[in-house]
Amino acid sequence: MLIRSAALAVLAIGAALPSQANMMDFMIRKYCLAAVNDEVKASGKPAPAGMADYTCDCVVQEMKNRKSQEQAKATCKARTAEKYNL
Repeated sequence: MLIRSAALAVLAIGAALPSQANMMDFMIRKYCLAAVNDEVKASGKPAPAGMADYTCDCVVQEMKNRKSQEQAKATCKARTAEKYNL
């Protein structure tokens, strides 16, 4: 009975992890989109279609790969500039 309870607890913890990861991705993306939109607004130029999504998807993936926020930002900013000829 104790083994069964332990197994159920492990399954419950494992089931919670994806939702926590999704929440973290959501929060990273939310702040990233706000930062990109602020930067675009400050530039006074229109953003290419899809640029903010591309940039923030990149940031989420880089941070999942254990890059710091600053590393992810620098990498993705460079990738975005290259992709959109900025």
